[in-house]
Amino acid sequence: MSTRTGWSAMPRPDTDVARAAVEDEARITELREMVFTLRTEAGLTQAALAERMGTTQSAIARMEGGGARPSLDSLERLAAAVGQQLVVGVGASLSENRSIAKLVREGHAVVRAAS
Repeated sequence: MSTRTGWSAMPRPDTDVARAAVEDEARITELREMVFTLRTEAGLTQAALAERMGTTQSAIARMEGGGARPSLDSLERLAAAVGQQLVVGVGASLSENRSIAKLVREGHAVVRAAS
């Protein structure tokens, strides 16, 4: 019989572990929303996008549901499938007039440097 983990054993919200978990979940949510938005703005079903990307409908559903983290290759194929350009940047490599927030608002995938 397995032992139950009590609430006292769970990471506290003010710990580095908890903050990292929240930030990780936020990144997954951003990716999930980006995939959905790009697909729907292109007027594609999950099956149609999957066909363009050379994958399966269930793989697209997992990306949109947050159950899978898309690889860089998948993000490149996604961008090409919807006629967009993938932009990946790290804070220091961004020019003054292209903030991370602006890139995200414009629908670009952005990899943020660890803080």
